[in-house]
Amino acid sequence: MTFTLPLRSLTAGAALLALSAGAQAQTVLTFNWWIPPTHLMRTEVMNPWAEAVAEATGGEVIIEFTTTSLAPPPRQPELVADGAVDLVLGVHGYTPDRFVNAGVMELPFMVTTGEHASIAYWRAYERYFAETGEHEGVRVLAHYVHSAGSVMARDRVLDSLDAFNGLLMRAGGGTQDRVADALGASVVSSPAPTTYELLSNGVVDATLMTPDGYTSFNLRDHVHTQLLVPGGLFNSSFFVLMNEDSYARIPEEHREAFDALTGEYLSALGGRGFDTVSDSGLQAMIDDGRTVITASDDMLAEMQERLAFLEEEWIARVAEERGLDGAEIIAFMRDTMAELAEADE
Repeated sequence: MTFTLPLRSLTAGAALLALSAGAQAQTVLTFNWWIPPTHLMRTEVMNPWAEAVAEATGGEVIIEFTTTSLAPPPRQPELVADGAVDLVLGVHGYTPDRFVNAGVMELPFMVTTGEHASIAYWRAYERYFAETGEHEGVRVLAHYVHSAGSVMARDRVLDSLDAFNGLLMRAGGGTQDRVADALGASVVSSPAPTTYELLSNGVVDATLMTPDGYTSFNLRDHVHTQLLVPGGLFNSSFFVLMNEDSYARIPEEHREAFDALTGEYLSALGGRGFDTVSDSGLQAMIDDGRTVITASDDMLAEMQERLAFLEEEWIARVAEERGLDGAEIIAFMRDTMAELAEADE
């Protein structure tokens, strides 16, 4: 026997199906990923951030990471600007001539903790840098930095500047290369994820690295000494960018919740992630019986004198190319970090 439903019932059923489909609809944002998925930037920063976005939007905004990168690390801004992906993470120093503002956070001796420095950096971005359009055409979601940069070496104990002479050292490009060169090392310029390969193949003797790298990049079999430098011998400036059309796809009722998880929130999360794993990485190195030293006051003063030209050059460049007072910006950031440290006491 065949039953025929009234037209009204069919219409009501279709409406219910439509409402059900609408309730389950998701906005999926693709995040291009070029770093090992076990690295702290995924486990401590971006995975928790993606989970927070999903929770804040009731599961309607989902972030998915690519299993392989769709472009090399220096090409991340183009990748997101072209709309090939929705979100990218990148390092300003991989294209050093392109970005001016970020130079302030690549300077040596600029970091107290990764979290405090990242908050200060974001506030400086909002106050000084946003209107300069350095990332024009895309949406800036975060600027952050790692914990204070150190040096790891195979065997050489770097207890004086003389110990840097003739040292083959990996550096991450831009200001990092210039720091290594000014200290007397021979520079091999290459992104951080290549460090294991360069050390294991004997291409370099040492690397600029944050303490987390001992575990994050699996270096424990290839480095036996580390030099800690108060304020950081180098710093890397990271960005998280979003395609503007992708942002427009976020349902309007969820944009406020999404926005609350970007900016200072995501910047602080980035810096805090580095602090957490740097502390554990440093402890692992100590537990493994490796040699870990901190630059003496005299050695630090000599480093500061030798590297002072970098700050002077950035101040001159940001004035000429951006019309900004670089000395004021540096003072603002250092004051902000000091205030954050005092508030944490």
